Amino acid sequence: MTAKPLFNINEPIFALHQGKTYKAKILDSKVDEDTNEWQYYIHYDGWNKKWDTWAQADVLQKRTDKTEELFNKMNATIKKSDSRKSSSNKTPNKRSTISQNDTSLQIQMHAADDSHDSSSTTATSKENNKRTRKRQRTDSVEKLKTFENKVVIEIKLPDEIKMCLSRDWHLINNEHKLLIIPCQPTVEEITNLYRQSKSNKQKPIEAEHTNHFAESIVTYFDTALSTMLLYAVERAQYKEIQQSHGLGDKIQPSNVYGIVHLLRLMSQLGSILAYSPLEQTEVDFLLVHIDDFNRFLEKNIKTWVNDDHYQNAAGGINSIIQ
Repeated sequence: MTAKPLFNINEPIFALHQGKTYKAKILDSKVDEDTNEWQYYIHYDGWNKKWDTWAQADVLQKRTDKTEELFNKMNATIKKSDSRKSSSNKTPNKRSTISQNDTSLQIQMHAADDSHDSSSTTATSKENNKRTRKRQRTDSVEKLKTFENKVVIEIKLPDEIKMCLSRDWHLINNEHKLLIIPCQPTVEEITNLYRQSKSNKQKPIEAEHTNHFAESIVTYFDTALSTMLLYAVERAQYKEIQQSHGLGDKIQPSNVYGIVHLLRLMSQLGSILAYSPLEQTEVDFLLVHIDDFNRFLEKNIKTWVNDDHYQNAAGGINSIIQ
C-alpha cells in the first residue's frame, strides 16, 4: 500500500530547481504508476501558471517558521555577496521545469528537534540510475556529485575533525554528558582568530573576502544551531540558555557556543549550501574558503576541544551552564 503523501493540497512549500530555492504551493498530487511514488503538481509563487509542473518529493521542502527564517537569512547573505561583485546577476531561467530528468538539489535539512516534526521531512528518491560526474578543484574537498535526479554539494572533512565529531557523539549519546556553556572560545571568537591568522598574509581584497566568509559562517551558525546542530538531549540546555542568557534576543548562539557545534556546522554545510539558491560563483567562493577554514580548525582542535569541557548531565542542566 502506498504511503500517505508528504504534502497536502494548497500547502506552501520550498521547491529546489537548478540550484535555486523558490517558494511554491502544492496544487495536486498523484501516485506515479511506474515508480509507485507520490508526484506533486506545484505552482511557483509569482510565476505565470504556464510554469506549473509536476515534481518529485526529493526537490520539495516543508515551509515552516524555521525553514522560512533559514531561507530568508541565507538569501540575505547571498545578496550581500552579490552586491560586492561588479558582474550583473543572472536571471533564473523559468523555461526549465522539474522532472525526473532534471538536475536538482537534494534537501538535507535534518532538524535536531526532539519532536522530529514535519519541518525536517526529506524524501529521497531511488538512485538505481546514478550517473556520477565529479568536478575537481582541490585535493581535500569533494565539491559536486551530479546524479540524474539531484546535485549534492559534499565537503570532505579532515580526519581530525571527523574523530572529534565521533567522540562528541559518543560523549553525549552514550555517556550522557553535555558541553559546558558558554564555551571558550566561542564561534565568533574562533572566526575572529581565523581572520587574524590571515591578516598579515593577505592583500586588501583577499582580506575583504576572508571577512565576508567569516561573517557568512557566523550567520549560518546563528541560523542553523537550533534546527540542525543540536542533539535531542541538548534541547533542554538550549532552552535554559535562552532564558538565562537572552539567547536570540540579547546575544546570538555564536556568542555562547563554541568549536564542537561549529564542527557540526562544517559537517553539514554541504546540505545548507544545497538548500541555498547559490550561483556557481558563490559555491566556488565558499568552497575554497571552507577548505582553508577546516584546516585552521583542524590545527587548533587539540587546543580547543577536551573531554573536560563536558559534564555529566545527570547533575542537572543548571550545573552545566555557567
